[in-house]
Amino acid sequence: MLERSIRVLSLAGSTEEYARSVAESLVQAQESGHTSHGVMRLIEYVGFTKKGEVIPDAKPEVTSDRGAVIRIDGKWGWGQIACKLAVDLVAEKALDFGIGAVAIDSCNHIGRLGEYVELLAKKSLVSIMLCNTGPCVAAHGGKSRLFGTNPFAAGIPSSDGDIVIDFATAGTAEGKLRVARSHGREVPLGLVITKDGKPTQDPGEFYQGGALLPFGGHKGYCLNLLVDLLGGALSGIHPAMNEGYDHGNGTLLIAMNPDFFVGLNNFASDISEAKRHIKNAPAIEVKSPVLLPGEMEEIARLRNRDSIEIPQNIWSEILQLEMNLANGEQSHD
Repeated sequence: MLERSIRVLSLAGSTEEYARSVAESLVQAQESGHTSHGVMRLIEYVGFTKKGEVIPDAKPEVTSDRGAVIRIDGKWGWGQIACKLAVDLVAEKALDFGIGAVAIDSCNHIGRLGEYVELLAKKSLVSIMLCNTGPCVAAHGGKSRLFGTNPFAAGIPSSDGDIVIDFATAGTAEGKLRVARSHGREVPLGLVITKDGKPTQDPGEFYQGGALLPFGGHKGYCLNLLVDLLGGALSGIHPAMNEGYDHGNGTLLIAMNPDFFVGLNNFASDISEAKRHIKNAPAIEVKSPVLLPGEMEEIARLRNRDSIEIPQNIWSEILQLEMNLANGEQSHD
């Protein structure tokens, strides 16, 4: 699957280096059980290149470097490329200053946020990541699309397995609606409303002008708002409901070095002790032990180590897409 993904992205105009990097991110998301951010995105990504929203060979560039704060212009290239640069730069700042922050402007879809905070956790750095997206979520009590799904992520390093928190502040990621629709499945009530504001279990209603809802009522709405305002305004992409917002992911990545706070050993000891207490907590169901964030992804990777399952209709679309590109269909048509 990796080589086919690289081929599709290369045919769409990417350099070999960028095609491989983006493809690795998509396949890793698929292996981690996040099919909504997996290889099905190839179809959407090639569509972005056709519309000119993605410049597939664009190279991100640092436009401001002041103390512990960096700003990157993603040049409307692949979001994954800009974010991997951000990871490297923010790690350097955190190691030098104890804390670092990077904001990314002109940034396309960045994929699974957990990937980037995992990379920082492997460097023994704590991280927080915010990312605003295009309007598709209603405000609490409203029915029109104002906010993005606005994912939030955090990585907490540990000597016995890092903690990786990554979730959309909408009740579900939009990509998960696509997966449900492709399988002909309904979704639970409380995730989607129709264009008239009525609750529905039909994921297709979202694509007929409906909206997603924030998770957790007014509390999820507040967190969704925080991500939109900070991710959008600090990056320069703008909050999704503002007139200046066009498209893309306003991204803010913050990294902290525990060694500057309490010392790395003290921090690691505290985290490990907390993890032991959580893992030893009695479960409601004996066969379903308490899990820490990130463990489900590890379980999925073990399960998908030898092969990954892709819905037949998605696989057929990818094969057709590859064939069309190989036969001379231009990505900018």
